Amino acid sequence: MRRRRLLGVLLVALVVAVTAWLATGGVDQIRDLLPEEAEAAPQPGDGAVPAEGASLALVTVDDTGASARRLMVLATDEERGAATALLVPTATVADIPGHGTFTLAEAHGLGGADLTRLSLGNLLGVSLDGVAAIDPAGWEQVLGEAGPLEVTTPRALVDADGEVVAEAGTSVLEGAALARYLTSVLPGEGELEALPRVQQVLAGLLDAVAEDPDLVDRLLALEAVDGTPTVATSDPALFAELLRGLATARAEERFTAVTLPVEPLGSGAEAGYRVDAARAADVVAEQLPGALPDGEATGARDVQILNGNGVPRIGLEVTERLSGGGYRVVLSGNADRFTYDTTRIVLHDSSPEQLQVGRDVQRRLGVGELELAATPGSVVDITIVVGADFPPAG
Repeated sequence: MRRRRLLGVLLVALVVAVTAWLATGGVDQIRDLLPEEAEAAPQPGDGAVPAEGASLALVTVDDTGASARRLMVLATDEERGAATALLVPTATVADIPGHGTFTLAEAHGLGGADLTRLSLGNLLGVSLDGVAAIDPAGWEQVLGEAGPLEVTTPRALVDADGEVVAEAGTSVLEGAALARYLTSVLPGEGELEALPRVQQVLAGLLDAVAEDPDLVDRLLALEAVDGTPTVATSDPALFAELLRGLATARAEERFTAVTLPVEPLGSGAEAGYRVDAARAADVVAEQLPGALPDGEATGARDVQILNGNGVPRIGLEVTERLSGGGYRVVLSGNADRFTYDTTRIVLHDSSPEQLQVGRDVQRRLGVGELELAATPGSVVDITIVVGADFPPAG
């Protein structure tokens, strides 16, 4: 009897101690508090067969290289035998990893085409395999190689200098005129209104590649006046594969061009856009399944990244490591101090499913201690406070 009473007292004391520990504020470690069954739960993606395909962000930059003027995702999906061009308004506001909230157009000026790729993938919840960038002068070369293309516009297009970009109706344009048709920002025209021009030019280019597949090799061999490649790409082979794949799919009526669903932030052509999250998720699931993370996500994955080690742009590398896992960085900034020695992966939900997500983050980062927020509820599911142990040595 005395032994049972003593055990009861010890159990009550333990419960009180744990309750007090969880209520101390801040964040608390949970690695040893969860049941063993949670340890054995399958990792996201276990047993799943990923969709096969390839994807690339194609960025049209302005004359100065300071911002993106046009943006699209090119993707093929071998399982469905389909190909997609997702047209993305560059005035769409997103969290730019390591920088904060800007438009996708501004992402290029902050970190070049690769930051644009990473920001776009983060916004869509996909992993993009590569990126290619072309400026207006480069498009003049590319479209000059492709030859004359037929375009149609319901009204005459006139630029800010009063120069006619295209007459109303159907026109045949080539070279510089076609590049201007693609890249011009016209007075009073919202970006959504300009995207049909992008779609027409892309369709014409794909038709030219379908007729002459060697055209892609000639495009990749083009050089700017300074000797740099006209098509600046992280992976020329990927660019060639995708362009030929999209051309074949279009010729066989397996190609789809779709605009990312967005909503205006205000009135006027310069107001900018925000993603319509629900509709965008449907478009991505239907059109870009090969770029989605492997397997089913078993927990929520909206992420906040806080710089706790003082290394500039460290959030960019964290986002890169999370790429492909279905994570979406929705907030980033500085922690309360830059002296964190250990990276903290803070969960705002103690469910076994969320623990598995936390362990997946830990695996992808290569460092970090899992912790539980003492106060549940947050606009994000995971907060990563980056410490001095990141990036891991070696």
